[in-house]
Amino acid sequence: MAPYSPGPLNLLIGEPYVTIFWVRFQILFMEVGSLWASYERHS
Repeated sequence: MAPYSPGPLNLLIGEPYVTIFWVRFQILFMEVGSLWASYERHS
């Protein structure tokens, strides 16, 4: 296997970071959405 091709080890290292980033992004998006919804109701 060529050194520059993405191997299983690269996927093994990269996958958890992508998952953690996606989960944090979803939580942040939900928080912003709920804050915006409450702001819309009060205004």
